[in-house]
Amino acid sequence: DNKGHDDDVFYAYGISADLISDVSSAGLIRVASIKDIEKLDYTKLDNTELSQKLLVRYMANGQLWRMGEIFQLSIELYDTKEKNVIWSDNWQEKWDNLPTIKMNLSDGLLKALDTKPKVEKNLVTAKPEAYEFYLKAKYKHENRENLEDTEIARGLLKKAIGLDDNLILAKNLLGWTYSEIGDYDKAMEIYVPTLKQAKNLGDKRQIGYSFVHIGVIYDYKCDYDKALDYYE
Repeated sequence: DNKGHDDDVFYAYGISADLISDVSSAGLIRVASIKDIEKLDYTKLDNTELSQKLLVRYMANGQLWRMGEIFQLSIELYDTKEKNVIWSDNWQEKWDNLPTIKMNLSDGLLKALDTKPKVEKNLVTAKPEAYEFYLKAKYKHENRENLEDTEIARGLLKKAIGLDDNLILAKNLLGWTYSEIGDYDKAMEIYVPTLKQAKNLGDKRQIGYSFVHIGVIYDYKCDYDKALDYYE
């Protein structure tokens, strides 16, 4: 939950979405998607009711509040079966450390759940400005209402990439904004070099996402053999 100014909501939204991706990609844990969560009026349901509707055992609730150049954060992990909090933390983080917030949160959650990620996690970027543009773009894209919103999201992604050309997740999201409207050639112009770059960087997670995105395009084009190759 964003506890700061309304304009800062993209921080909490983007970090939550990436956190879900981090924990689910660790395997062994079923994680409800952010879309499933948004369908519910979770402000009016207690943790037990939420866990039943989302088919999950654990509930992670957190708050983020930006105060100038400082983030105030808190999180707790609640076990709805045992009816107790099994992990909680609160701390402050400088704005310069924005890219590390999601990584620290996922590390804490996975440790509390006694599991480890399947692949080594890499810092998404060392440049907080680039990650902030990415978070803004992700929020704008996921909450888009028209093509103008999509164009705004693309502009923000291009700014992020301009600040850090190795921000692979921004490139994959940029490609997806074209793929989802059927501009497959433009999407492939982004995905193919991004896949090569992800391999050069040894970023296994983004290599996987790149394979999936390219597979989706071949799937849409009904070239199922190539789609299967990339999916496998």
